[in-house]
Amino acid sequence: MNMLRSLPVFGILAVMTPPALMSQEFNKSGRTAFQFLKIGVGARQAALGEASIATARDINSVFWDPAGLSGITTAEASFSYARWFAGMNFAAGAVGFRWNDIGTVGLSYASLNYGQIQEALVTVPSGSSDTRTGNTVTGGDLMLGLSFSRQFTEMLSIGATVKYLQEKLFVYRARILAYDVGTSYKVGYKGMYIAMSAQNFGPSVKFLDQSDREEGYDIPLVFRIGMSANLMGADDAFIQTGAVHRIVLSVDAIHTNDFGDRLHVGGEYWWGDVLALRAGYRFNYDEGNLSLGFGVKQNFSGSDLRLDYAYVRYQYLDSPHRLTLSLAF
Repeated sequence: MNMLRSLPVFGILAVMTPPALMSQEFNKSGRTAFQFLKIGVGARQAALGEASIATARDINSVFWDPAGLSGITTAEASFSYARWFAGMNFAAGAVGFRWNDIGTVGLSYASLNYGQIQEALVTVPSGSSDTRTGNTVTGGDLMLGLSFSRQFTEMLSIGATVKYLQEKLFVYRARILAYDVGTSYKVGYKGMYIAMSAQNFGPSVKFLDQSDREEGYDIPLVFRIGMSANLMGADDAFIQTGAVHRIVLSVDAIHTNDFGDRLHVGGEYWWGDVLALRAGYRFNYDEGNLSLGFGVKQNFSGSDLRLDYAYVRYQYLDSPHRLTLSLAF
């Protein structure tokens, strides 16, 4: 690899690297709003332990690193669904297309529906401990995004996303705009990719006109840096076994403004271009550490249809099952 050509890339990566990654850990759990933004989108990415920023080079890149959209050759679409905790429902979808030599455009959405919640008062005149009124309230979260990625060289892609965010509960609502930015760099050795992203740049939010927290609540600011490599496969792998059996390993380092640093690792085995088996692990989490999953892909008249499944193990909460259906034209 030509190191002179690599210097601008590493300069970009260095600028994007948050200084807090080198500082001591801190924990501000529960102090940010719009927590649904931290739900990983895509069954493939979830099965890899969310170690996916360098491997996500398809339409689901809009939820991790918009620079990865440059991996789309013509057009792609995907839809993801998960039955979330406490009867909530999480759904997300995206569509993207390559716009000649200008770049790649993506549209995305994600929503978390709270379902029906029993209304309860703080106290009732009777003094009863059961303060439910018999009525129900509802709420939910919504994200709508517009992404653009451009491949500047054979090695380097840069992308950005602007997104509209809304969080609503009962009659209270908060709405803001937030932004993502990311880079993806093809190392040119053993199928290696290095990627970085910074997600959810935006203002703080308020749900009440008057409260004891005048500064409002921050949204989850997430910094990711990751790398992937071909452990086993064709000529560009460390262990050359041919194109039938392929293994890709990935690792991500995560830093957020409401928790300490975390590490994600994942591995993906492909048999031919038909069946994938995946596993991952997330370090420094109280729940949802181990993940497993698989994917099947079939070509129909020149279009690739892929179904991915992921299981993430939770000890004290219901373990959600995630499904993603993707189509590449």
